Amino acid sequence: MTLKISCIKLIREDIRHRGWAAALSGIVLLLMMPVYTVLYLSKFSGVTPGSSELAYLVSCFPGMFNGSNVPIFAAGIGALAVLLALTGFVYIHSREKLDLYHSLPVRRSRWFVAVYLSGLLMFLVPYIICSALTLAAGASKGIMSPGLAADCASAVLAGILAWLVIYTACVFAVMLTGRTAIGLLASLVVIVLPFMMFFLLSSLQTAFFESYYTLETPLSQRLADYLSPLGIFSSLITLSGNGELGVSVPAAAVILTAVLFTAALFLYRAYPSEAAGNALAFPLISPVVKVVVCIPASLFAGLMAQTLIGITDSSWICLMSLLAALVICGIIEFLYTMDLRTLLKGWRSSLISIGAVLAILSIFRFDLLGYDTYMPDEDRLEGISFYPDSFSGYFSYPDEALPSESSLGYYVPVKDMDLVYTLAQSGIQNLKDGLTPDMFYSADETDIPEGYLPAVFRYRTSGGRTVLRQYTVSKKETEETLAQLLEDQEYRKQLFPVFHVDRDKVVSLQISDIYGQNTNLNLDRQQMDALLDAYENDVMKVSADTLINGKPIGELIVELPYTETDTETGVTDTASSYNSAGNTFLLPMLYIYPGYDDTMALLQEYGCPLSTEIDPADVSSVMLSLSQSTIDSGSYDDMLHALSDTAELEEYEESTDITVTSEEDIALVLDQVDGYYIGILDLGSASMDYVNIYYKDGNFYGYSF
Repeated sequence: MTLKISCIKLIREDIRHRGWAAALSGIVLLLMMPVYTVLYLSKFSGVTPGSSELAYLVSCFPGMFNGSNVPIFAAGIGALAVLLALTGFVYIHSREKLDLYHSLPVRRSRWFVAVYLSGLLMFLVPYIICSALTLAAGASKGIMSPGLAADCASAVLAGILAWLVIYTACVFAVMLTGRTAIGLLASLVVIVLPFMMFFLLSSLQTAFFESYYTLETPLSQRLADYLSPLGIFSSLITLSGNGELGVSVPAAAVILTAVLFTAALFLYRAYPSEAAGNALAFPLISPVVKVVVCIPASLFAGLMAQTLIGITDSSWICLMSLLAALVICGIIEFLYTMDLRTLLKGWRSSLISIGAVLAILSIFRFDLLGYDTYMPDEDRLEGISFYPDSFSGYFSYPDEALPSESSLGYYVPVKDMDLVYTLAQSGIQNLKDGLTPDMFYSADETDIPEGYLPAVFRYRTSGGRTVLRQYTVSKKETEETLAQLLEDQEYRKQLFPVFHVDRDKVVSLQISDIYGQNTNLNLDRQQMDALLDAYENDVMKVSADTLINGKPIGELIVELPYTETDTETGVTDTASSYNSAGNTFLLPMLYIYPGYDDTMALLQEYGCPLSTEIDPADVSSVMLSLSQSTIDSGSYDDMLHALSDTAELEEYEESTDITVTSEEDIALVLDQVDGYYIGILDLGSASMDYVNIYYKDGNFYGYSF
């Protein structure tokens, strides 16, 4: 027979027995919220409206409510969740206490709900009180506004949901175990393991596949923010601290909490009394738990070992993961029985775990699914683009969001798709021959293959799927492909950044030439439009060979405003940044070639012609630094012997610095070095030789040559 004892009475009785936990929760929250906030705000003495200090305080203040800006506070919220979950249901791990509790005329579900809610109240009540005190501390500083108050309320809600997800996950873990220490370990597994599993796919792809490439967060990692306790906890804290909480993550938190609560309640109602003192409450799931834990933990351990040791060979991941699988299986079996003599008792589940780890590693290590050699069938290909690595150093676009068309390459015309498709096929063949993109990011320059460059290819299939791959391609073949693509006017217009500039937002124009100095062009709106029109015309009519193999003689630089968004209204405002110092940015690398006749003529008309040579009379000194390999080659012996006695030489272990000050020596040195602009298919200069030119007007210009 069961009695209808009030749930409130059960909650009060549980809180009374766990008064120390409630007091600890209140003390931790009091110290980490209002006390810390008051101490932090005391560092800002004279906050005035419109000041940068006020803007900074407003941006970081919501983080005071959940630890977004104070990592130790966020960790404290998680620790309190684990503590209150374990202490609330610790009685089920003692057979005497469990028999006593369950002998009382109270339904198990009522016991469960009462203990669960008491733990929630022991956090929720002091958290809300401390949040109110923290809000009052901010108001006393004079930084509160309706918008900031709303952000603070959002941060409080996120803090409660973040705590609730971890708390419920720990309660679920406790229901699976029969010992408190094992319950703590199980809590960590339930919280961390799903997050780890979502990250494994992209991590293994990065480690094993040579053609893997991505600019955005992989789907598997994004799912971790919605389907794992740790991911939801982190997302709630981070997004609410930035004022970007939204609805999706809180909704995911509520759903996951409800699922875990229901599962925990079901397990509690079925919890056997004889389970107290055992490692797991339900022995039948012991092999399943071992397999589920061992496989991702072993793979993750292998990846971590490779990272910590600094090994680049992916074969070591296989060895480390298999060793980790053996160790983890042994540890789990020991935790089950606490007897070293029975480590081989669960040999079947251990064999399944190790075999599964070996199978997964084999799929990735030997690319059994053909990831690196994948190419969509031509009849299913709706679009293809390519983006050589050199584009990132040659093109600069107004948009900064990733991923974007400009960061992945624009889709080529349908009639030219076969050109890029053939280039991608050659990239796959190069990969089979051992030429991988990783070679270009090696610290050892001798590993970088000459005549090649890495390129990203993007395939869009008829099913709407987009696939990214990165290969090493021949520079010669890439030049031939790009030359044919540039014959298409629409593709050329897409590719060059000047056509992406919003004319209405241009603040000013600047030019730079061989002197290396940015010169502001004092032009009115009509003149700026005319110069940009001339530049666009030159870009469209110049030959593809000039763009690929020509050498620029200068560059046009566009000054644009930053886009500012009001966080309270959501309105984007660019006009306000025109006259605000520091609110504009420069869009460089609009290169000017010798064939840009219209641009050159307008610059001449506006009184700003481009200089093609540096006048030695304008230079006060030149410092030339030559590497030891350049000195040993003897390529500059004639110049060094021709320098006057005023030249100063400083020899170092790996380089020699030559400083000249006489006009004759300056002319001699400038004649031997050349200004450097990166080419459209140029990966940049890896030369250790560089020159610093000091002008008489106090300006300075330095570059590698």
